[in-house]
Amino acid sequence: MEQDISRRSFLGIAAAGAATAVGAVGLSACTDSDASSPGATPISSVGIPETWDYEADFVVVGAGTSLTGALKAVADGMSCICLEARDVPGGTTSLSGGSVWIPCNDYAQDDAAAAKIYMTKVADGLSTEAIIDNYIAYASEMINFITEKAGVQWAIADRTDYHEQWEGATRAVRTVKPIVDAATGQTGNGSGYTQPQAEAFTALGGTMLLKTTAEKLIARPLEDGRQEVLGVVATEDGKTINVKANKGVLLGAGGFDYNEEMKAQYLDIPSPCTFMVETCDGKGILMAQGVGAELAMMCYGWGNAAYKVIGDEAYAKRAVDASIAPLCYQSDTSSMWINRYGRRFCDEAASYDSFWYGFGNGRDTTGEMAYTNIPAWYVCDQGNRNRNAGGDGVATPDSGGNIWGVEAKAEPPEWVFQADTLEELAAKMGLDELSTENFIAQVERFNKYAAEGTDPEFHRGESTFDQGGPGRPADCLEPMNTPPYYAAVIVPFLQGTKGGPKTNEFGQVLHANGDIVPRLYACGNNAGCGTPGKYYNGAGGTVAPGMIFAYLSAIDAAKLDSWA
Repeated sequence: MEQDISRRSFLGIAAAGAATAVGAVGLSACTDSDASSPGATPISSVGIPETWDYEADFVVVGAGTSLTGALKAVADGMSCICLEARDVPGGTTSLSGGSVWIPCNDYAQDDAAAAKIYMTKVADGLSTEAIIDNYIAYASEMINFITEKAGVQWAIADRTDYHEQWEGATRAVRTVKPIVDAATGQTGNGSGYTQPQAEAFTALGGTMLLKTTAEKLIARPLEDGRQEVLGVVATEDGKTINVKANKGVLLGAGGFDYNEEMKAQYLDIPSPCTFMVETCDGKGILMAQGVGAELAMMCYGWGNAAYKVIGDEAYAKRAVDASIAPLCYQSDTSSMWINRYGRRFCDEAASYDSFWYGFGNGRDTTGEMAYTNIPAWYVCDQGNRNRNAGGDGVATPDSGGNIWGVEAKAEPPEWVFQADTLEELAAKMGLDELSTENFIAQVERFNKYAAEGTDPEFHRGESTFDQGGPGRPADCLEPMNTPPYYAAVIVPFLQGTKGGPKTNEFGQVLHANGDIVPRLYACGNNAGCGTPGKYYNGAGGTVAPGMIFAYLSAIDAAKLDSWA
C-alpha cells in the first residue's frame, strides 16, 4: 500500500516515543507471542519472475536506520522503493532515545586518531580497520546530509562514552541528538530524525510501501556459485508482489528478537524479552542466508537487564516497555544485584551493555547445570526509594525515576518482595541457608565499601559513567541499611540482537566464500556489523552504525550499472 508520509502521520510515532519514558507502548499489528515465526531455516531465493509489480534502482527493506540509505539514494538521483512491514515508518529507531554516536562531528572538538583507538578497543577484534575508518570518515558527513536534505538540526548530548576508562574515550563530544524545538534547543527521541527523513524521502520522489513485508530475495546464479540479487518478493495487503531492484537491495528489517528458534540457536546469554518492535523476526537475516551470506556477531546483542515480570508481559504483547529495565541508568546507590548464591556479580552502575556480560553464560558444574547468575535479584532498601521519589518516568543520568515500573513512592507491585530484615527477605527470595549467609555477609561488605567510598570487588563508582545520576555521591555507593528491604527478580535481555549477514566497509553483504553477494547490502540489526564490533561505543551506538552504513550502501549502489 503506497502512502504519502505527511507530518500528521507521524503524530502517533512521536506520542509513542514519548510514552516509552513512562510505560508500555502498544504497537500496531501486535500479536500474541505464539504468532507464526519464520523459524531458523534460511529462506531460499527465487528466480526472475515473468512480471514485475514495482521497479526502482534501489530497494530498501525496512524503514528504521535504513531510511538514511533510502534518502541518500533519491537525493543522489536514484529511484527508490522502501518496503516497511508496519503501518508507519521509523521502526524501533523512532522509539529510541534519539542519540546518535558520531565521532568527529561538527559540534564538538574531537580527534580522529583517538576515536579510532577507542573504537578498535570497543570492537574487540570483531570488526575491521576498514570498517572503523569508514565509520569515522563518513559519520559527520551522514548527519550533515540529514540536516541538508531533511532539515534536522543537532545538538551535543552530555553523555560519556560508555567505556570512558579506555584510551580515546570522551565526554560530551560524540553523542548528538535531534533538536525538536529550535526556540529552546530541546532535543527529542528518534522520531526527531526518522520522521523528517521519511518526509524528505517521499518529497524527493521515493516510494514508501507500508504494511508490506519482504518475503524472499529474487536472484540469479553466477558461474562461480554465488547469486546476484535482483529484487524482492513481498506481501502487500495479502497479495504477493515482485519488486525489481535495478542496482541493489538494502536489508534493514531489524534483528531476530521475536524468533525463538534463532535465539535458541545463536544466543549465548538467554534473552527472554526485548526493546524491539514486533516485526523483528529475523526474516531479513534468513533471506540473506538464502543467497549464501556469511553470518557474524550472532551470539551478541545490545545488552541490558530486565525485571522478569515486566519483561515477560511486554514480550507476550510484543510491546516496547521502557519500564522493563531497573532504573535504566542505575540512578540509585543503596542497591545491588544478587545471584541465587547471595553474591554480587557485576558493577551494577556500569553501562547497561557492560553489565549484561556480567550475567554471562556460566553454569553450575553439577546437578541441573543451572545458570549461575540467571535469574538474579535486584535488591534495595527504603533509602534508595526515597532518593528516587522525585523522579518522573525512566531514570536518566539527570533525574531519578520509577522503580519496578511504578513511581518510587507508590506501593510496590505484588511480585516485589518486602521485609524488615535481610534474613526475612532472603527467606522470601527462596535462598538456602548458605546463600542467606552469603547474602548477609555481602550486604555487610557492601555497606563497609560504601562508607569508605570504594568497591574493591567490582569497582563500582570508579568510572565517570558510574558517577552520573541524581542524589548519587561521586562514588555512587550508599549503605543499604534503611529498612524495609526489597527484592525483585531480574534477567538479562537484549535491547536488540546484533548479528546478521557479515558486511564490509561499504555495507555490502559478504558471501560465505569471502567475496560479496552482488547487489546486496545490509545495515542496522539486520547486519552482523555491531558497534562496529562487540561492545557499545556510547549513547547512540546502536542506531549510528545502521545509519552510516545505510548511507554508504546507497553511495556504493549508485556506482553500479543496472542489471537489465
